[in-house]
Amino acid sequence: MTGLDFRPVFARLPFLLGGVGVTVLIAGLAFVFGLLLAVGLAVVRFENQGGWRRLSRSYSTALTNTPQLSQIFAVFYCLPLMGLMVSPFLSVVIGMTLNAAAYLADILGAGMARVPPVYHEVALTLGLNRRQTYLRVILPYAGRTMFPALANHFQIMILGSAMASIFGVEDLTGRAYDIGSTTFRILEVMLVTGGLYAVLSFALTGVFALCRRTMERIV
Repeated sequence: MTGLDFRPVFARLPFLLGGVGVTVLIAGLAFVFGLLLAVGLAVVRFENQGGWRRLSRSYSTALTNTPQLSQIFAVFYCLPLMGLMVSPFLSVVIGMTLNAAAYLADILGAGMARVPPVYHEVALTLGLNRRQTYLRVILPYAGRTMFPALANHFQIMILGSAMASIFGVEDLTGRAYDIGSTTFRILEVMLVTGGLYAVLSFALTGVFALCRRTMERIV
């Protein structure tokens, strides 16, 4: 049995590092669009007691209790059947967006429930309408309160974006597979790739910690 040899992997390190940007792009797009959808789902729960609220909760229940990979597969294969031809990259982003919205809606909903009643009274006193109250009072408060949970979910999405490689997307994991298949050093390339994911996660942790301290100083 031969020992570990990282030289073939380090020789293609620039190619591997190119996948970091794709990984961040996938997670970033899915998070942003998922957050926008989550805001709508959370507001529906906050404002309604009837069918729309049950529908919003059913959406989150369904998507948080089924594998994200199966959801991406559904998007990947169902959209063409509906006559919508999309790239594997876009299929992954859509699938991750729908999944993220379910989790983020729960997070935002918890944050909105923590808004003190006096905030609503002040908004009413200032003459803010419902839309202005959400945009200027409720959502900012929920965002600040639940920022650690939101940041943590984004980091989870960074790691989960590795599923994109299954669909032929050349993210960090996808490029690792390419290198492994040509160098036959799959263990070495996966160790290096795991290290890159760890570095990326630690970097994001530092960025989010800085953002949180900045928000606390502003508030």
